[in-house]
Amino acid sequence: MIFAFDNYVLDTGRRELRRGHTLVSVQPQVFDLLEYLIRNRDHVVGRDDLLDAIWGGRIVSESTLATRINAARSAIGDDGESQRLIRTLPRKGIRFVGEVREDFVGLRELATRLDPEELRTVIGACHACCYQAAARWDGSVARLADDGATIHFSLFGI
Repeated sequence: MIFAFDNYVLDTGRRELRRGHTLVSVQPQVFDLLEYLIRNRDHVVGRDDLLDAIWGGRIVSESTLATRINAARSAIGDDGESQRLIRTLPRKGIRFVGEVREDFVGLRELATRLDPEELRTVIGACHACCYQAAARWDGSVARLADDGATIHFSLFGI
């Protein structure tokens, strides 16, 4: 999944944050924090939610949490004073408030990112998934292509 906001792109598949065409270096927990906030941007995320999602429920000090939040803000050109993208709501939690556009990586774009052998593996996995879905719901695969499949299912056992 690709999330575009402000002048940034967060690519969860590649685990990359980019500003324009420049790769922004972030620690793994900072990346996870950004991804979690963006995916949950429709509501305020509390401290316990963050601890469960990012640290697997481990006990983490307030300073560690604050350090990661500040690092996330810094990575996306935000800060604790302006809070343009990551807003703190006192005694409630934090929320990603920037406008986000979500993009799924399409096959054509994926083809430009992978070498031919990797792409063949991905397409093979997609085809296997089609066969599994057809078998699970008593269907039959009529046609497979690099960019999709046609699967026939009967309606109500007809």
